Amino acid sequence: MPLRHVVSFDIGGTNLRTAVVAVDGSRAHLLSQSRRPTPNHLLRPAMCASERLDAVLDFIVTEVNDARRNHAIDAVAAAFPGPVDAEGRIVALPTLWGDEGAALCPLALDRLLEARLPGMPIRLFNDVTAAGHRFVGEHRDFALFTLGSGVGLKVFIDGRPQVGPHGAGGELTHMVFDPSPAAPVCDCGGRGHLGALASGRAWQRVRAAAEESEQKPDLDDFAEPLARAVAMLHYALGLEVFLFSGGLSEALGEALRTAIVRRLPEQGWSCGQDWSALIRLAPDDDAHALLGGALAVCRS
Repeated sequence: MPLRHVVSFDIGGTNLRTAVVAVDGSRAHLLSQSRRPTPNHLLRPAMCASERLDAVLDFIVTEVNDARRNHAIDAVAAAFPGPVDAEGRIVALPTLWGDEGAALCPLALDRLLEARLPGMPIRLFNDVTAAGHRFVGEHRDFALFTLGSGVGLKVFIDGRPQVGPHGAGGELTHMVFDPSPAAPVCDCGGRGHLGALASGRAWQRVRAAAEESEQKPDLDDFAEPLARAVAMLHYALGLEVFLFSGGLSEALGEALRTAIVRRLPEQGWSCGQDWSALIRLAPDDDAHALLGGALAVCRS
């Protein structure tokens, strides 16, 4: 299989990231990468959702055209933190736009990009789906959590993401885990979702509250909803590999992993599970969606 070059994007709630990725069969490596802050609804509250969309489109087009000056580009892969339906449309992007962006969805963003990058093959992915494709050579059945601005999740069975006919699979992170009226609000507008309880933004909130009360933040308490999500998938599907990635996972590292492990035995039936062996940290290079999206494009 010939060497291919892909411009890969990871459009996150905190950063817009891009890389030129060289793909040689089942191997991929970064040739160059860059990032800039995402004009999200928290950082740029005065911008409307359509202006944020234009900023993302401009970023992608500029980066692709810049990459073309140095490489023969074969395709573009773009990963977004929201569900993608069977027609390749983005269903929602709450970590970028908050709930105000709902009026723009479902969004055929690939068509908008094709109009500005004529002739260039373009493929859109959910960001955790893209990231998961990095690991299918090592694991066939696994769940991948990304703890960043929000919380992402995808389950892979036999190397394939389980998203269902409408792209909603893996959105356990937008299920209510705390039904109390005072539960924190998720970026999507819902209250008490896993994404509102266990994300990087949630940890910032927990730390700020602890500092205000002059106490140490309780990592075990913070990790309990994550342990509950792991237990749900383990008991329902029999999964035995759970990978944790993303900025918060990298920042907290082994401390977070062991906190999740400590909270797992209380979640349900104990039948000899080695919880510590099941919970693993992904490599901390912060390149999963960039590499996985490029690999997925070249496999298709």
